[in-house]
Amino acid sequence: MCKNDCGFYGYNIILKKCRLHKEIYTSEISEETGWKYYSHILPTDCRDLREDGYTNTGVYEIYPYGNSSLSVRVFCDMDTMDGGWTAIQKRVDGTVSFEKNWGEYKNGFGAPETNIWIGNEVIHQLTKGKSSYLYVSITLSNGSRLYELYDRFSVSNETENYKLFLAGNATGSLGDSILNTGYSRYDLSGMFFTTSDRDNDRYSTGNCAVEYKGGWWLNHCYYGFLNGPWSSTNWVFLWYPTVTYGTSVKETMMLIKRH
Repeated sequence: MCKNDCGFYGYNIILKKCRLHKEIYTSEISEETGWKYYSHILPTDCRDLREDGYTNTGVYEIYPYGNSSLSVRVFCDMDTMDGGWTAIQKRVDGTVSFEKNWGEYKNGFGAPETNIWIGNEVIHQLTKGKSSYLYVSITLSNGSRLYELYDRFSVSNETENYKLFLAGNATGSLGDSILNTGYSRYDLSGMFFTTSDRDNDRYSTGNCAVEYKGGWWLNHCYYGFLNGPWSSTNWVFLWYPTVTYGTSVKETMMLIKRH
């Protein structure tokens, strides 16, 4: 009933009437007989939408900044593991290049229906001060879908170069290629985000994002990397050792959900 242009709605049990408000004052509540007011809480993520009764997987609007003027269109997975997952990355074909600069990765690019990076600033807003799961899935050309679930995921702000934080258990059919790889030079938790124009990796003789043609949290450089050139033999070790070449990939997704 109360859409995105109102902050409160009222119902009068005597008159059996409703009315909408952008704002409300204490005097209105105390002086008007029969009126009861309810606040309109905007959904900050797909979990909020799922709890509000939206059960169909698809594209929705969320408000991660807590401000109705700053909505973000996102893909919500309402089926996987009880639903309520917000897609921060999604790729189904090569129509959108992920070889982007710092500003583009900060603000996001693409379309949630097909190929999207939701934006590092939005990822930060969705995960700051919260404990969130990360669900990574790769669908292969033969139709099989592999996944890995991480217990704790967050991304810091731009001042800290959108630093990645991962912790807890990693379980699934993909295997862990970003948290505890067995080689500290390829572990990605604690890494800053790197793009072609902002070299924050630990690769002393070059820029991993330039070499592998995509922005990501990069170390020396990676064992897990979902933003390489689509369906290309140059997209190597994208989730080593389970998925070696991008030519075998049909879809990738990174989903997050608050605990």
